[in-house]
Amino acid sequence: MHRYLQNIQGLLKVLLLYPVAERMQKRLITPKLRILRAEAAAPFAQRKAIAKERLIGVLSHAKATVPYYQDLFTSLNFDPACLRKDMRYFEDIPFLTKDIVREQGRRLISSTHADAIVREQKTGSSTGLAATIYYDQEGLDWTAAQNIMVLGWGGKSRYHREAHLSTLFAAMSPEAASVEAKKCFVLHRKNIYTEGFGNQAQLRLLEDLQNAKAVFVQGHPSSMFALARYLEKQNKTAPGLFEVFVSTGELLTAEQRVLIEKIFSARVSNRYGACEFGVMAQELATGPVDELLISDSLVWPETIDSKASEPTELVFTNLRNPVMPLIRYRMGDVGKLAERNNGWWITHLAGRTHDAVNINGSIYPTHYVQDILDRCGPIDDFQILVANQIAKELRLVVNPEQWEQTQQAVKKQFPTLPLRRIDPEELVFVGIRGKFSYIIRENA
Repeated sequence: MHRYLQNIQGLLKVLLLYPVAERMQKRLITPKLRILRAEAAAPFAQRKAIAKERLIGVLSHAKATVPYYQDLFTSLNFDPACLRKDMRYFEDIPFLTKDIVREQGRRLISSTHADAIVREQKTGSSTGLAATIYYDQEGLDWTAAQNIMVLGWGGKSRYHREAHLSTLFAAMSPEAASVEAKKCFVLHRKNIYTEGFGNQAQLRLLEDLQNAKAVFVQGHPSSMFALARYLEKQNKTAPGLFEVFVSTGELLTAEQRVLIEKIFSARVSNRYGACEFGVMAQELATGPVDELLISDSLVWPETIDSKASEPTELVFTNLRNPVMPLIRYRMGDVGKLAERNNGWWITHLAGRTHDAVNINGSIYPTHYVQDILDRCGPIDDFQILVANQIAKELRLVVNPEQWEQTQQAVKKQFPTLPLRRIDPEELVFVGIRGKFSYIIRENA
């Protein structure tokens, strides 16, 4: 009965409050959602043809207005229209990397949209040093509409109560907290702030989830897995706590999926997104498990080696952000790309997993540390030096002139942890493949 009433409340918010908030914020999300849904309902052959023309439009726009691509396409003598004859011409364009985005900066911004920028978003640094991605209002509205649609693919109706697991930032101002509270009210959402992997943190998370009474919960799988393991050790289960857990931000492992579904008697749904594009792919409520349908209205997908039989690096081109076209952008994540009669699918997805570290007696996942650092200033990357699983030093990639201010902000979050400024060249890569890890051992 409570869930029924909660759904009624959510429906009233969707029908009454959301349109008002949309007008007040001068957003155009709902009309775009209708467009996306209509397009997604079309046969894939039709959607692919539309996406191809949209891709050619992006390339033409980039050639005409984006300094980096103006120079690149001129050097290649590249004509976007040639893709109508043969899509293999697309492969003449070299891959874009996060390093190039960092180096080129505003040369990747369209000259006709530079004055329309409303948001600068910093990428996470799990697959390389952070870069800044620029959006105008139009691009943000498309990604917002896309997020609503793909959550629907996962089984969420807009009236469903949802909870977001996120990291509490100590410096949130009263004004920012007020805005976030109003946003959550309209969206029928509850933010739940996680604090680490310790027992007390798990008890608080469990209590917060019980109070939220959410149907859908979104968050890092490592956070929900930690709670599941805690309950398992207590010989407890929590059926009915929520119905669906949507895994975001990290690689979802088979072990995590199995235990979360077992302890909570809930379905786990995987999704794939990035700051650079929004949510690109989602596991459907009807299956198949561990296979994600790509939004061909938002991105054009490839892999770095189309002939590879094994999983290889994923590559995307954005189709809905004219401010900053990202063409053949290497994600740093690995998977297989399958083209079927109903769309493009990602299978065998693998990405960066996050470790846990003991900081002053509390266990924290590295994504918690990353979330905190993202809001402490211009930190490009970090590594934590540990000995016997205990943090000994936090190393931060920060420009020297910004170190003092950044150091003060980080100290407020981790007052007892020694800090050290490093240059990008001082980041440590481990193993025979030279892989990056947020955790490094004492002899590093």
